[in-house]
Amino acid sequence: MLACLLASALVTGCGGQKAKVQHVATGTTPRPAPAIVGSGRLVDIGIGRSLYLDCVGSGSPTVVLEAGFGGDTGNWRDVQPQIGRTTRTCAYDRAGLGNSLARPGVHDAGDEITDLQRLLDAAHVRPPYVLVGHSYGGLLVRLFAKAHADETAGVVLVDAVGRNQTRRELARWPRSLAPAARREEAKPVRDGVDLAAGDALGSRVRTLGDAPVAVITAGKHADVASLPRRLARAFDRLWSTMQDELATLSSDHVHVVALRSDHFVQRLDGQPGVVIRAVGAVVRAARDQAHLPPCRRLFSGSNVRCRD
Repeated sequence: MLACLLASALVTGCGGQKAKVQHVATGTTPRPAPAIVGSGRLVDIGIGRSLYLDCVGSGSPTVVLEAGFGGDTGNWRDVQPQIGRTTRTCAYDRAGLGNSLARPGVHDAGDEITDLQRLLDAAHVRPPYVLVGHSYGGLLVRLFAKAHADETAGVVLVDAVGRNQTRRELARWPRSLAPAARREEAKPVRDGVDLAAGDALGSRVRTLGDAPVAVITAGKHADVASLPRRLARAFDRLWSTMQDELATLSSDHVHVVALRSDHFVQRLDGQPGVVIRAVGAVVRAARDQAHLPPCRRLFSGSNVRCRD
């Protein structure tokens, strides 16, 4: 999400519930065991904790859906059933979100992908995987794909955070506004997650080889609407640059802009069909051990624009 760092000192959530303020925390507050909401189940991941997993469909490769910061399985409800018609499709709640209890202390993106690996192993969800990440979830699936290249069949990034995003966004703020922005950066831990450590880990992922990668960029970003026009344009340009960089992670990629969608492209108020089509293309390429078709063969019409 554009200006995920802050806009007028508001942290917009980086992919969780829309317009949700994320409060800075140095740890997590335990909460009672939740009543399970949804058709999935809690899976014991073997270290005294359980994570909620919801899988539909059958077939290989398995699609794994990774929500944005503060998000959960509900973020995928408008696309998971349709993707599940063609292959097994699993969404889950990270620790402290949705139906999954929080973990003690502070953790980072590396810990979260370790949790994911434990979950997939414990639930007997076998590779290969097509990893689909929205916003902050895009960082997580890049880290997972890099660490488990032999298990990764492809990646789909849905308006995903870019490399070194916080540092690069801060550089765009004028000096008159920078102090407030830097105060936020000095608080790198939010809801028990060390975002600064995650940024550092993500900066090391410079290539995913020739794995098929589809990048979907939202055409609109309402979170910067209140910013001065010049600053908003600077953030727009930076976001486009970072999205282009994500596409070049693989020699086999497509990059499409969902022109009428805001950050949550996968929701009904976005363009869920674009996400479904992109995931389907990566699944087929993985099955056939083939290259992705050209972007313009996959996407057409006035509501999309190909960038490659």
